[in-house]
Amino acid sequence: MPCVSIGLPVYNGENFVTEAIKSVLDQTFTDFELIVSDNHSSDRTEEICRAFQASDSRVRYFRNEKNLGAAPNYNIAWQHAAGKYFKWLAHDDALLPQYLENTVRALDENPDAVLCNTTAIYIDQNGDELGAYRSPLAKASSDKPSERLAAMILDSHTCIDFFGLLRHSATENSILHQAYSGADKAFLAQMALRGRLLQIEPAQVQMREHPQRYTRVTATARMKLAWHDSNLEHKRDIPILTLYRACRDLVESEALSDADRTACRRVLRQFWTGSWNGARLVTDVLSVPFPGLVSKAFDLKFRLFGAPGNFHR
Repeated sequence: MPCVSIGLPVYNGENFVTEAIKSVLDQTFTDFELIVSDNHSSDRTEEICRAFQASDSRVRYFRNEKNLGAAPNYNIAWQHAAGKYFKWLAHDDALLPQYLENTVRALDENPDAVLCNTTAIYIDQNGDELGAYRSPLAKASSDKPSERLAAMILDSHTCIDFFGLLRHSATENSILHQAYSGADKAFLAQMALRGRLLQIEPAQVQMREHPQRYTRVTATARMKLAWHDSNLEHKRDIPILTLYRACRDLVESEALSDADRTACRRVLRQFWTGSWNGARLVTDVLSVPFPGLVSKAFDLKFRLFGAPGNFHR
C-alpha cells in the first residue's frame, strides 16, 4: 500500500490537469498513488489522464458514467484511496516538489495532528504569481478543540486547507465533501474537532485563480448547488444556514469531553458575528428572489476589503 493517496477530481480539465499531474509525479517523496476521478469529461481530459496512467503505475484513472457533480466525485476519489495519508488536489492547482515530503514528515512527527498544509502561492492562468496567502490554520494547532473550531469557522479564510494532507483514519466516518457552498468549511470544522491542524512554511502549493474557476462560472446560488451535485439542479437552499447546522451537529456528535463540548457551544454562539457569517445570511436569503446577488456580494467584498486572511502581493 502507498503511504499517500492523492485524489484528483476533474471535469473537463484539459486546460490545467497536465500541470497538476506532473506536479505530483515530480514530488521528492515518491511513495504515493494518484487517483484521478473523471466526472465524465467531454474534452481531452480522458486522453491526457490515460496517457499518464500508461506511463506511470502510480497513476490510477477512473471515469464516471455521467457527471455526478463535484461533491460525489470528490468522495469517489477518497473511496479509492488506500494510503495512510490522503489529500485532494484540484485539477487547476499544483504542488511544489517538496510538498509531500514536508507534510508527511510533520504528520509523522505529530501523531495527534490530523491535517497538515503549507501556506500557499496564488497564481494566474499563465502560472504567474499573484501573491502569497497564509490561512488561519496555524491557530488550529491548539490542544483545545474549541480554539481549533474557532479558527476554522470564525476567521475569514478561503478554505484552501480542505486540500491539505489528511490522516486517513481521521477522515473515516466523516462528512467528507457535502453538496452545498461552504461544505469545505464544515469538513475543516470536523477535522478541527478530531485533532490538531498544522501549518508549515515555506509555501509548497500553488492555488490557481482563473476565469474558469467554480467561483467564477457559477453566478447564482442554484448554479452553485448544481455544481456540487447534479441531482440538486432544481433545489433551493440557504448555504450559510446549512453550514451552521452542520457545525452545530458536529459539535454535538463528535467525541468530546463535556468541558470541550461546552466550550465549542460557546464558539457556535459567536458564529453569526464572525467571518462575515451574519452578512452572508442576509445575502443568501436575498439571493432567493435575486439569484445573482451572492456573486455580486463576493465581488464587492473583495474590492472593498481585499482577500480574506493574510494575503500579500
